Amino acid sequence: MKSYFLSPISSRIAAAAALRAALPEAGNQWLLKDNGGDVIAYFSLIEKDDTTGLRTVQADISGRHYGSDAEVIAVLNKVRESTGGEVTNDV
Repeated sequence: MKSYFLSPISSRIAAAAALRAALPEAGNQWLLKDNGGDVIAYFSLIEKDDTTGLRTVQADISGRHYGSDAEVIAVLNKVRESTGGEVTNDV
């Protein structure tokens, strides 16, 4: 698994609305799926990241879709239009 982050985001409400517009919601996460319905990535809102202390959108890419960075970054960039922040990864 690998992760991408969008932080600092200006508003949890704006981020949740942007994620809802782009992805189906499943509990406390939003799911990016491929055409066959397999989950590519799980998106979560983190009120205070343990490492940075910042409000963050975290996207965890499934190991089966390890190379699907472009799709995940596209969703994060769409959310960024409403929330600001910078997209980074865990590498």
